[in-house]
Amino acid sequence: MRPERMQSRQGRRPLALAAAGVAGSLALAACSGGEGDGSGPTDLSFASLDQGSAWYNYAVSMGQLIEPELSDNSVVEVLTYAGSIGNPELVATGEADLATSFSAVTSWAANGQEGTPYEGEAMDNLRVLVGGLDQYYFGPIAAGSGLESLRDAVENEQPLHLVSQPRGSLGDAGTNLVLRAYGASVDDVTAWGGTFEPTSTDVATNAIRDGNADLWVQAITAGHPNVTELAETAEIEILPIDDQAIAELEPLGLQAATLPAGSFRGQDEDVQLIGFTTTIIASADLPDDVAYAVTKAIVEGAEELQSANASMSEFDPAAAWTEEATGGVELHPGAQRYFEEAGLMD
Repeated sequence: MRPERMQSRQGRRPLALAAAGVAGSLALAACSGGEGDGSGPTDLSFASLDQGSAWYNYAVSMGQLIEPELSDNSVVEVLTYAGSIGNPELVATGEADLATSFSAVTSWAANGQEGTPYEGEAMDNLRVLVGGLDQYYFGPIAAGSGLESLRDAVENEQPLHLVSQPRGSLGDAGTNLVLRAYGASVDDVTAWGGTFEPTSTDVATNAIRDGNADLWVQAITAGHPNVTELAETAEIEILPIDDQAIAELEPLGLQAATLPAGSFRGQDEDVQLIGFTTTIIASADLPDDVAYAVTKAIVEGAEELQSANASMSEFDPAAAWTEEATGGVELHPGAQRYFEEAGLMD
């Protein structure tokens, strides 16, 4: 099945409507031709996530802005897979030209980071085009069971009942990384008499709501829909991550980030968590002029993108090239040239 093409600028719908209505694809399209090589239109495949997700909407919105920056009749084809863990591999192997990723995840993949799903498999051809599109957190979500501190739980060898998203997912990786930052592991928790169940988001949500689980470490945003619904129907607490644990996680491209008070019902104070952002990534093999055009479209279309995607409200194009925004992964030369020429790296 060939992916449906993005609508061109002529007569296109507003981004907010297009993001909701343009279908993605279950096929992959390679980059054919280049903006500067005279070989004709540039077809780009853009890996995101399933329809209805924030990343799918990002890709659709960006595709509409990117197409006019390329040669005539170029198209951006949005792929409805593979998500946070799979997207870097799609780009590294050339199965997708562009992808949404997380700053920390791209860093893990590029470096073959120990203790992550990419351990021992460095994808050193990954490059960042634009970073810092939004703000995500690893949030330890505790049920109303009296759990107040991860540090105390580990030091007291508390038999916690943990849930997470499926094995190999970002939620699974986050659970293991947060525990490791406190000097523990899933195996330790089960040895203390606790349990660990990798499962679907819905099952994890219900387990916390029904008191069948004590802790769920999840990648969240302020106002995350699943957590918002959970907070409306159960007593939960977003547990802070202390300075000592954050110091353990910083080498993995994770930084301290504050979840603002009022992000969820009952959360009346700011909570210190670890944060990461969405980035747009490509392979080092993407032609420089194409990378330049994609970067230009996203940066100069920032206001339009923010109007279409509320979760991008914090996107600061002037900081989109910084180490904090990119997770320390190398910028694509074409992207760097754009930032330099736009005067954003002065």
